[in-house]
Amino acid sequence: MPRARIVGWEHSKFGRAEEPDLEALLAGVVPAALVHAGLGAEDVDGVFLGTYNNGFCRQAFEGSIVGVACPELAHVPATHLENACDTGSAALYAALDFLEAGRGRVAIVVGAEKMTAIPTRQAGEIMLSASYVP
Repeated sequence: MPRARIVGWEHSKFGRAEEPDLEALLAGVVPAALVHAGLGAEDVDGVFLGTYNNGFCRQAFEGSIVGVACPELAHVPATHLENACDTGSAALYAALDFLEAGRGRVAIVVGAEKMTAIPTRQAGEIMLSASYVP
């Protein structure tokens, strides 16, 4: 079986994003990543979203937001991964495991956070909670 590989990508603007929420951020990159890969949403077998939440977003299962942002992916199985500073890698490795186990042929991996929709002090407190707090 051939090894999994990255065939397309897209990213939002670095720095303070003008999009109001996580959904808008995803809507701005997911369709473009599929176009860059030369794939359609119908080709995707699994969605892997890495995002650190813990209060940045009211949504508790962010994996489903990919299907809201890109309705063509609404019925594709989605997994949310959260692992503090290693969240993006966790999503990528989960997608690789999915593909190499033969559970799908195409996976989309998305990493996103929207930290500027809340006051800076609150954002700082949320980020500090990514460590052990007895």
